[in-house]
Amino acid sequence: MKQTKAQKKPNKLLLISFVIFIVEYVGLIGWYWFFDGRAGDASLTISRYVGLNWWSSLIFCACNLAIVVLIVNYLLACARERGWLWRKLMYIFVIAFMALSISPHLPDESMPADIHRFFAGVMFVAMALIGLLSMMKAQRKTTAIFTLLFTAFSIYFCISDVLRVPYFMDLIFWFESAYIFAFFGLLMITEPHIDRL
Repeated sequence: MKQTKAQKKPNKLLLISFVIFIVEYVGLIGWYWFFDGRAGDASLTISRYVGLNWWSSLIFCACNLAIVVLIVNYLLACARERGWLWRKLMYIFVIAFMALSISPHLPDESMPADIHRFFAGVMFVAMALIGLLSMMKAQRKTTAIFTLLFTAFSIYFCISDVLRVPYFMDLIFWFESAYIFAFFGLLMITEPHIDRL
């Protein structure tokens, strides 16, 4: 089925936001791994890496605010094709993502770190609920399988994070990275015009 210009716009906005995230992720984590002697340290979250210096916190904030603008435009572009609950959960995700981006997870565990942790928790739960809702609405077998796997992983991630499971925390960087990358995949694979193909 050929996509119209209106259908292509949401997909393009998601793709651009994903590319921005990949660039900031590779750039910032790459710096700390290869130039700051932290190569292979999987016990730090992405946010803990970013919060190690003011300059990386500022880059993280700027890139994420650009992603927020793109995702809000994505939501406005596909608002009529989505249910009200999905839209509300996505706006909660966006607000939490913006808030944690503005409040870096500083090494001194000060108030910005507390704010960051709170909104990170809100964002992770919103992502899980979006996955669950997407699974319930999936119309194709491949979409249903992907959303089922994502939802199962999101539940595992949230529970392990809350319980601070030792092996999970030792590898938190990889689990968190997988969760965020999979979420972008979830958004792209469950676009209404794709899921109806």
